[in-house]
Parts: sequence; C-alpha cells; structure tokens
Amino acid sequence: MGDNAEQTPSPAKAVVVTMSKFRLPVPEDEEPEDWDLGDEDPPGRSSWRDLSFAPALGRRVAARLSPLVAPETTHLLDLDSKSLNARMDEVLAAIKSGDRMVVHMLSHGFLDRDRETDLMIAATDTPDPDHDDAPEMAFAVRNFLSRADRKDPRAGHLLLLVDACHGGGARDWTNGIKYTRRKAFVIAACPGDEQAWGGRFSEAVCEVLSGVVRGHKDINPSQRFVRLTWFKDELHRTVMELCKKAGVPEQEVISSDLEGPSTEFLLNPWFREDPAERYELKSYWDLKHFMAEVHPALDVDHYLSKASGRHDVDPANGVSLFSGREDQLVKVADWLSDGAEHGTLCVVTGSPGVGKSALLGAVVCCTQTQLARVMRGTLVQQIPPPARPEQRPLVAAVHARQMTLADTMDSIGAQLDLEQPSEGWSSQQLVSAVASLPNEPLIVVDGLDEATDSVQITVELLLPLAEQVFPDGPRRQVCQLLVGVRPHWDQLPQLAATVFGGSQLLVDLDAADRRQLKQDLETYVERLLYETDTYASERKLRRRIARTVAERVVESSHGGEFLKAQMAARSLAQAAPLTEDAVDAAVAEMPMTFTSLLEAQLTDERTHPWARRVMTALAFGKGSGMPAHLLPQVAAALPPACDAPGREDVEAVLTGMSFYLRQDVDPSYGTTLYRLFHQELVDHLRASARELPDPKALRDTGDAS
Repeated sequence: MGDNAEQTPSPAKAVVVTMSKFRLPVPEDEEPEDWDLGDEDPPGRSSWRDLSFAPALGRRVAARLSPLVAPETTHLLDLDSKSLNARMDEVLAAIKSGDRMVVHMLSHGFLDRDRETDLMIAATDTPDPDHDDAPEMAFAVRNFLSRADRKDPRAGHLLLLVDACHGGGARDWTNGIKYTRRKAFVIAACPGDEQAWGGRFSEAVCEVLSGVVRGHKDINPSQRFVRLTWFKDELHRTVMELCKKAGVPEQEVISSDLEGPSTEFLLNPWFREDPAERYELKSYWDLKHFMAEVHPALDVDHYLSKASGRHDVDPANGVSLFSGREDQLVKVADWLSDGAEHGTLCVVTGSPGVGKSALLGAVVCCTQTQLARVMRGTLVQQIPPPARPEQRPLVAAVHARQMTLADTMDSIGAQLDLEQPSEGWSSQQLVSAVASLPNEPLIVVDGLDEATDSVQITVELLLPLAEQVFPDGPRRQVCQLLVGVRPHWDQLPQLAATVFGGSQLLVDLDAADRRQLKQDLETYVERLLYETDTYASERKLRRRIARTVAERVVESSHGGEFLKAQMAARSLAQAAPLTEDAVDAAVAEMPMTFTSLLEAQLTDERTHPWARRVMTALAFGKGSGMPAHLLPQVAAALPPACDAPGREDVEAVLTGMSFYLRQDVDPSYGTTLYRLFHQELVDHLRASARELPDPKALRDTGDAS
C-alpha cells in the first residue's frame, strides 16, 4: 500500500450508563424520618420511579458490547449529576483525541421546559422535570452532542444509544448536520414526543448484539464492521417483537441519518481479511462471502461457482469439477490474445445450463488478477494451457441478471476504478472514460438476456463499446467485450445483426458435438460422485453411474446438460446407495428438468417443512435478492397466510437448500442477500404459490422432519 492508503480503524471504546435509584439529597436541616410520607412526595424524595430492572440489564448490555468493541466496556451505575457529567467529559476528551466511542444510556428522560427539543437524562439526584433546577442537575444530551461533533478532522466519532423517554430528542438535533461532516450518530428507543417502556430497547440491543456474536445470517462476513443502518432496523424489529410479546403498545426505534462515511463502531467478529490465502474457512459458502472483497461490484460467487462446476468448494482444495468446453475456451483465449484481429466482441451463446457461465467464469477467474492469484494453484491450474486465458491488468465482470442500464454502468465503472460523474453515468460518458484508460480492459457481461434493460444495455452501451474505434489513438479499440447470452435473438435483434454480420466472434455451445458432450458429461458426473462418501471408493460403480447419467442427459434434453448432470449427481448422492443392478432403473426414473429436480427435494420427507414457503418467498425477491430477516414475514404472508417461521427454521432452510441459492451483499446495509440460482425455478415457484401447505400441519402429521 502507498502512503495514502486508508488504515483500518482501531476498535471503538464503549461506556454503558445505567440509572436505577433516584434519591434527592437530604437538606442539611432535615432528617429523612421527619418527612411526611403521605400522598405527596416530600421535598427530599425524587418523583422518578426506581428502575429495578436496570442494573442487571445494564450489565448485560456491557457484556454484549464487549466482543464488538475494545476489550473492556465500562459500566457506570447510579451516578449523581455531578459525577455523570464529569464522566461524560472524559468521553468527550477521548473523542477529541481521536477515539471512537459507543455510549449506551438507560435512565429516565425528559425535555427541557425552556427548550422543548433538548433531551435531558436523569441522574440519581435529578429533581422532578418541573423543578427549576432539573436541567442543571441532569445530563444535557444536546450540549454533549454539540461538543462531540467537532469540526476538528482529527477528532473521533460517537455512537449514542438512548434508552429513555423522549429519546428521539437526541436524534432531532443531528439532522441539521451534513452527513459528510457528521461525527455523532444517535439511535433512540422512541421519538422525542413518546415514552420508552421497561428497558425494551436495551433488551433489543442485547439480543441483536448476541446474534452478531453468534454469527447472524444477515451479517455478511466480507464486512469488517456491522452497518449501523442494519443495526438500527434490526433493533426496531426486535423492539416491536418484544412489545408484541408483552402485549403493550408498539415502540418505534428512530435514529439520525446513519449513512455517513464514519459509522464504523461495532466490529463484525466473523470478518476475515483474506480467507483464500489463510484457508481458515471450511466451505465454499463461507469463502464466497469474503471473495466480495475482490471488488464489491464483482459477483465473484456467480463466476467462481460456475467455473468450478460445484457449490461447495473447499477453499483449501478449490478443485474444479467442471469438464468440457475446452475447444470453445481455446477460441476465446485466442480471441483475447489476438485482440482486434478477431473483432472487439465475442458472444458466447447457448441454452440455459449448457455451460455459458462456466466458460465465462473460467475466463474471469484466469484474467482477473486477484481471482487468478487466489485460484492459481487449484482451478486455474486445471485448465489446459492452450485454453487458459492470461491475466489482464483491467477486468470488469458483470452478472447482468435483473440489472438496469444504470446498474451495469455503475458496476463497470466501479471495477475499472473510473470516477463517476456527480449526476451518474451516461452511456457515452462511460464509453469515453473506458477509451481513456491506459490499458485496454476486458469487460465481461453474463446473462445479458436476463437483464431488466437488456435491449437498452445492448444498444446504448455494449454496441458502442464494441463498434467505436480510434485509428489515430494509442489503441484501435475501446475494449474487448465478452458477452454471455441465451439465443433469444428476436429479443436482441441489434446484437444478432452485429454478431451474424461476420465481423465478431460467436461461440455457440448448442452446436457442440454430441459425442464429445457425452464424454465431458461423464467425466463431470464421475468427478462429482468421487467427492461423495458413498461413491469415493467405488470406482467401477461410480463410472457406471456417470456413464448412465451422461447418456440419459444427452438423450433426454437439448440444452442445460451440465446443470442437469450436476443436479442429477447431487440427487443420487443424497439418495440411498445404488447397487450396480439398480443403476439403470434409478437413472431412468430421475426427473430431467430443473423444476422437477427441485420438486423432488421439496417433497422429500427429510426436507424441512418450511422449505417450500421460504423458497417461494425468495422467488418473489427483486434485484440481487432478499435478506434473511424478511423471509419470515414474506413466507407467512403467502396464501394461505399462517404464523411466521422462527429464525432457526429460516436458517435451516437456507442451509438445507443452499444448492439452489446464490448470495450477494447489499451495498447499503452490508447484509447477505439470497436469490434462486435459475430463472426457471423462479417462474415455477411463483406460478405454484397460490395454495401452499401449512408447515405446522406438515410437522404435526410427521410428513416432514
């Protein structure tokens, strides 16, 4: 890294302030036994109700914070106003010196009578809010925030968590500060004109932080810190659940704008810096989370899983099981090395599941510098040298499924490290910016026909990139453009005219030799079966099954052969072990469509009873997918409506059905998004969503475990 490289922030420090007992000082000329303890409070007795639950709850908050901040969280219990303000001055001094601080406050709150937007936090000796001295003997949050939000660029940052009535009054003050300059952030238990009850906000903080420490499905391990946007929303959901469970009115958690550039307070304990080199993770599903760090805009999961031909790669043994398409990969590798002699554009086409994405995935893994370095000893090494593309200094790869033109341009621009105009990219601006790069980039677009704006992307971006030449410039063409698309030429006539005009390279995987395809499928299925405990040591039986499956796939379908072979091998691996005599009958009975293979698993009695509803809920997701925390509500709302599944049920389905899922990272929240891996499955589950079984009934009748 250079001298200006951004350094990793040190962990934040945390202070938990808890008030539980409220007693006014005894006047010097009085004794407590002289007080009249009748209907009205005596002069020396506070009108604040004691919070008996607070000490234990405050200790729990401190304990839950500790794993996510600096090693030791300070818990301050029952301070008088003088001591409380003195300790908060120490917090301000730490912020001034550059520290990042998390402060959690649990007490009574009230608004200043003279300045009704100013939140005051009661100390143990704070008098009644109507008392003239109340503001002077309480903790003034507005003053604290104004002093914490220093203009000094060397000053640190503050996250204030407020569990007190009128807590939103703290949030209101921060709204006037531009988010780019804001150093103080507030999450409060309720709006400024409402009450907070029973410490439910603090309970929610404990529950959410515990989930983060255990490994929350929503928190993507590629994120070093927990996003505050997610944290606030999860607190709100949890408080709502606690209110519902207690049968009390709902309590709305609110916050200041949490989108600022310096909201890194809570460490993600499941973050890993470079798992592909350190080999600390055990499964591909872990590895792919972190591979997002190659570049946030690159869908590494898509390209790496397709190139490897498997969904459960061990990062320490990232062996590719995919076989075949070698001749076509040689054509693409030659096109890449020869540059403009073969045309600027190469289109790889074929029916779904025929290996387009596997071929493009191999290209991306070989050419993208960071991926090639990570997979050099495994996946890249397995590709024969004549078919192995060389690394390129500039590569942008887009998985265009459900993407708009703006999404596509943003992704390409980001991966090529181009400075985006303030008003966003226009297609001509992006073409010009790509043309100005010192090296000719490779731009890969897979799933063009599945894009939301496929025609617009083609006409306004891809064809201008492919057709514009600079005869007098430093290079003749803007870039090399590799596109994967199904042969829906009637939907993309402009692309068809360019490709079939003869000046560009077309690689049609459907036109491959069927005998060679059968051999490739046989090799692929045998490799898949070798990875299983059942058939790893059964060489003769394994080869017999692989040959039979390859024959069935080739004979029964024209298109999608590799994906169907993969799904068939997986289905056989999960079933009871076959004998040699049973192979023909077992393979003959196997379904040979994506939807029928999915249905076979959904109807299996060993499948989780919530699987169909959760998978159907995912089918209604948009864009890059749906976060796990939305799945219970969506699954329960499907017809006929039923009670929502628990978090454990959803996690069990996501784990058990992971073969059919792909994952991404939400750019705003840092959460994991889940989606179905194939559009045919989306269409099927949406169409069958009219009448779904009640998972409770399935569980009660024993039809599923």
